[in-house]
Amino acid sequence: MRKIVSVGLIGLLTACAVSQVNPLAVPLAYKSSATPLLPKTLSCPSISRIDVEDHRSEKVLGVRSHESKPLKADVTLASDPAPWLRDGMQTFLARNGVTSTPNGARLLVDLSSLRTQESIWHRAGYDAKIGLTARVQSRSGKVCAEQPVEGKAGNYGYAGSIDNYQEMLSNALNDATQHLLDSPQFDTALCQCAN
Repeated sequence: MRKIVSVGLIGLLTACAVSQVNPLAVPLAYKSSATPLLPKTLSCPSISRIDVEDHRSEKVLGVRSHESKPLKADVTLASDPAPWLRDGMQTFLARNGVTSTPNGARLLVDLSSLRTQESIWHRAGYDAKIGLTARVQSRSGKVCAEQPVEGKAGNYGYAGSIDNYQEMLSNALNDATQHLLDSPQFDTALCQCAN
């Protein structure tokens, strides 16, 4: 009896395993974290606007691969990352006490990398990394600080889930923005470049 049950379970698990990996296009949508944040205390917590440029050399978002078979497929973006990054960063900063005012410094962000990895078996494990360079600039054009930051995030769930991708990429952006907020150089530059 045990042998029949064991064989049945193996057959059931094998039947549930993913047998093909198809290319995937991910539309970016910022998903704010439900976890309440403790606002960062900044000396000059305001910016006038955020401008983003996409300077990625690799335009493919990532790769999907099967854990036990030689199956792989590319993941591409189905939307422009610049508005997503700007809106997400603005939302995250606002939740952390950074207001938008005409006299605030300007934040210029260069997106240098955005990569994902999806590892598939019965379910999928997801990883994402984002690389940014943030410059704080005054209205006259003076750059008060320039700083590279990175963010990472992971997720787990159904294979090829757009929701999992969107949530994970948003969390990686939040992680990078948090690193920027935590930088004393960023706080000082916001004051130097104000007005």
